[in-house]
Amino acid sequence: MNIGDFKARLSNQGISRNNRWTATVFPPRGLTSTGNALKDLLGGRVNVNIPGLDLIDSSIDQINNVLDIPNNILNTNVNLPTLGSVLNNTKGQVESLTMFVENAQIPQRDIYSTEYRVHGEKREIAVRHEHTDLTLSYYCSEDLRERKFFEQWQNVIFNPFTKQHGYYKDYIGSMEITKYNQSWSTETAIYKMNEVYPTNIGVQELSSAEGDLLRLNITFKYYNYERIK
Repeated sequence: MNIGDFKARLSNQGISRNNRWTATVFPPRGLTSTGNALKDLLGGRVNVNIPGLDLIDSSIDQINNVLDIPNNILNTNVNLPTLGSVLNNTKGQVESLTMFVENAQIPQRDIYSTEYRVHGEKREIAVRHEHTDLTLSYYCSEDLRERKFFEQWQNVIFNPFTKQHGYYKDYIGSMEITKYNQSWSTETAIYKMNEVYPTNIGVQELSSAEGDLLRLNITFKYYNYERIK
């Protein structure tokens, strides 16, 4: 390859920059359910079980799922909000979190292998993918709403007041890391993490010395990831 070929390839493909991206976390259905929203408004210390609320939320989810099928007749996704998402202002919270992400990661992926030997030297036989946890770093609002969001999410996993564990399907969400070109005009790659939930809300050191921006690290576990663009 000569210098001309390199310049042509560079002009066609470009060189990626590590500061052209967004990271969006989509909360689980347990956090946006009407019952949990009402419970949070009451301080999280009681269970709210009003007949019909779960049925209404489930019906809205089913409508959204049908409308989100590719090549459906309506060719649209209205993304109808549940009452719980309105009470929790989920859309506003997600948008705020996306704008306040300082650092994100495209995940590492390894191949797990196991030893195989018939005779002589051993072989390593590939078995499956393995990946590490992900950590996002956020700038914090004055009222620490970012921390509150993930604390409420963790309360769906285990309620510290009622001492009850949540159902897996109720506390898993998803995450998308979107990479942009240099001018921010085109999405060049999108990675989606499936079955995401926060396992660690990082410590936040406070000091009486000269102040700095307060940040928050959140560590997530997830089932797998896929490139969707």
